[in-house]
Amino acid sequence: MVSRVVGARSSKVLCGRRLCAMAMSSPFSSSPPRATGGEEVVARAATKVIHFVRHGQTEMNVYLHENNWADPNFKDPLLWDTRLTSRGQQQAQSLSTVTSTLSPRPEVVAVSPLTRAMHTAQLAFPSYQSEVRWVAQPDARERLFHSSDIGRPVDELRGDGYHFVDYSLIEEEETWWGGDPYVLKPLEPEESFKGRMVNLTRWLASLDEDCVALVCHWGVLYHLTDRQFANCELMTMRLGDLTTFKEV
Repeated sequence: MVSRVVGARSSKVLCGRRLCAMAMSSPFSSSPPRATGGEEVVARAATKVIHFVRHGQTEMNVYLHENNWADPNFKDPLLWDTRLTSRGQQQAQSLSTVTSTLSPRPEVVAVSPLTRAMHTAQLAFPSYQSEVRWVAQPDARERLFHSSDIGRPVDELRGDGYHFVDYSLIEEEETWWGGDPYVLKPLEPEESFKGRMVNLTRWLASLDEDCVALVCHWGVLYHLTDRQFANCELMTMRLGDLTTFKEV
């Protein structure tokens, strides 16, 4: 079962060309997936609940809305590690009214270390900062397309106020985003990106916590769920329903 909400406005969202109305209560009323081969660890992981959130609107989102990246004359605006717009910040703040009453309640907040995801998580999950652990998960970063997908070193992230996040997964990797700072890179190979998505799914399955909030990106979410996310859309799913779970 799937439960979706965009900001705090409505549980009705546009899926492709059809309007889908999803009930926000009891999204897990059906029977959980059955274990195969007696693999209890896999069975438990399959029932793990993930609250997925895409980051709020960014400067790059606005630019790409007006400039088709597939155009032969496309020019990267060099919006390194793109930031949220004022609208994106408002979207994230509005989402906090939903996250504060999530059920089941997240026991850990995992977030892409790209600033747009970090800022969205900070604004959308304020009540969780002192309650649960926060983890920067580099495999949840966006597929490397543009300057906006070039990240920043951990010390800069801490200096911007994200000091409450556990960076142990990237502490030893100065360029955890797969490139040099302020240097454009070729498109990340599809196989490399797919491998990261499987690694991310395995990491989620390995967590002791039974409910996780994951704040990340359109490309990541589309690959994991086969669904398109609007900015600051929240979707709740079982881990076992992800398209990548069969590879765990």
